[in-house]
Amino acid sequence: MAGEKASRKRGGAAAHRDMAYDEKLRLLDDELTSFHQSCQQAGFTAEEMEAICAPLVDAVRAARMRSAAKTAACVLLAVGLAAVLASTVPVSPSLHLTALGRLAMIKVLPFWDWTSLFYESCLIANPFFGVPPFPEEDCMACESLERVDRLSDASYEHLLDNYLSRDAPAIVVDAMESWPAMTTDHFYFDNITQIYLDDDKLVDTVPCLLTSNLRTGSSDLHAFLKRIRNPAVEKWFVHWQNCDIHAVKALRRMYQRPYFLSSSVSPAHFNWVLMSSNYNTSVYKKVEPDSGLIMLAQIRGSTSFRLTPHKACNASCSQLAGNLYEGEMLIFTNFIWSFEYYPGRNMDNVAILTETVWGENTI
Repeated sequence: MAGEKASRKRGGAAAHRDMAYDEKLRLLDDELTSFHQSCQQAGFTAEEMEAICAPLVDAVRAARMRSAAKTAACVLLAVGLAAVLASTVPVSPSLHLTALGRLAMIKVLPFWDWTSLFYESCLIANPFFGVPPFPEEDCMACESLERVDRLSDASYEHLLDNYLSRDAPAIVVDAMESWPAMTTDHFYFDNITQIYLDDDKLVDTVPCLLTSNLRTGSSDLHAFLKRIRNPAVEKWFVHWQNCDIHAVKALRRMYQRPYFLSSSVSPAHFNWVLMSSNYNTSVYKKVEPDSGLIMLAQIRGSTSFRLTPHKACNASCSQLAGNLYEGEMLIFTNFIWSFEYYPGRNMDNVAILTETVWGENTI
């Protein structure tokens, strides 16, 4: 008899464990309702029932307080970590937090495909909101531009007064003469790929944006770089944006501050790699860096580029197109211009694009 009772008890416990969460809640609700009805039938007053249920109410309140305390602790920890991370990098906290946000969104892709929302201008339509119009007077900065000037031996003051402060692009043809990458014949794709494949800090790095004619299937940069190192893989192009601070710093080893840039200008907060091998096309590839000072350094090969005025200035400003050759640097602010390119034909090409904070207070 005792064994039979124990067996039934074990069976009941196992059934309780296997019970669905909703079923457990329903059963608990039924038991509490039955208990309340029994107390009423027994003639207990409201005060007596409150005293009887006090231990249960206290336990529920304590559980809620513990849950709230844990949530508050997690929030404070997250804010503290964000503050510490922001204080350890030489860029504004907002830019670094933006990069962390991008990386987090990429990490959740396997669990939630948010890409359809990425291209929406807003999540909830606001009928009272209107996009501020682009000031027409800003278009006067580009209405007389017909070409991209080519400069040499340029000073920062000359660039600032005649180009950067006017949102006019320029090519500096001698911008990279002292760079180690330009003084050797052995700089190639491997110099770029080894940065990511040999650095333990970059094992899990994920580019914020990656575009290629090769189907990647994921944002696994390591797998992609190993693929293009295979000599059997031909006719490809790729460009990607680094916003992981470790990847940004690692790529900085491949370039230097241009001689014409003032030391008061902050280092690049994000950077891009543009590479191709024997990829022949005349279709422009769009690159959308954040607003600021944009510099494209051509380390190997050449790049054909096109700068298109933003929509409000289409009527008064012309497209500017040109070619960037090995050792040259295109420099412009993208407050008015959008940037597109296609790689040099029948050759291998390597270029690095940098984004730098730029504004009216920059000197």
